[in-house]
Amino acid sequence: MTAGEGAAGRSRLAATTLLARDRAGRLETLMLRRPTTASFADAWVWPGGVVDPVDHPVGRLVDEVEELAARAAAVRELHEETGLRAMPDALVPYALWSPPIETTPRFRTWFFVGDRHDGVLTPQAGEVEQLEWVAPADMLDAHERGEVTLVVPTWVTLHQLLAVGSTAELLERAATEPFEHYETRLRDEGRWFCWFGDAAFEDAAGRGEGRHRLETADRPWRYVRAELG
Repeated sequence: MTAGEGAAGRSRLAATTLLARDRAGRLETLMLRRPTTASFADAWVWPGGVVDPVDHPVGRLVDEVEELAARAAAVRELHEETGLRAMPDALVPYALWSPPIETTPRFRTWFFVGDRHDGVLTPQAGEVEQLEWVAPADMLDAHERGEVTLVVPTWVTLHQLLAVGSTAELLERAATEPFEHYETRLRDEGRWFCWFGDAAFEDAAGRGEGRHRLETADRPWRYVRAELG
């Protein structure tokens, strides 16, 4: 992963790959721990990184370029960091995460999911401290105990995976449910984060009843979603 960002106030495009498999009747996903000197220091994340010029397609429509570039970066970073290879067409878009304006560096990240890959697990020196297949519930429990570091998009995605019973179900949901853009707003000096549908999304003092937020002041973190139409 290459740290940094573009022009002041802008985020860089990035991509991450959530590989899944079924083991002992439950879903597992391949995660890695970043070095303490890297971006997202010591955090458990999915393989991924910044979109490089080599990832941009040539001769495609403008509205296709971002997803195709992100998909290419997701495949490239997966191989570089883990030794595994996946075909771009085998990855399914899952979500797009945009960080709060206060975040530095800022990475606007496409999340892809998939279950088809080949190769031998080979952690990339200098970029990967640990590389393991984990169950989402186990990782969230470790976070609650203060044993691991998770960033907000990772925590929320793991929380969502608790409701998924298999890789087939995960891929089906990603392919058929609405694609979500999590444009993130920081509130109450970082005590919680919110997204579209929350009363405080546009106005920090919003007092409506809509809720779409993650409360992070204490552990366990608490995800609340109760949007009102």
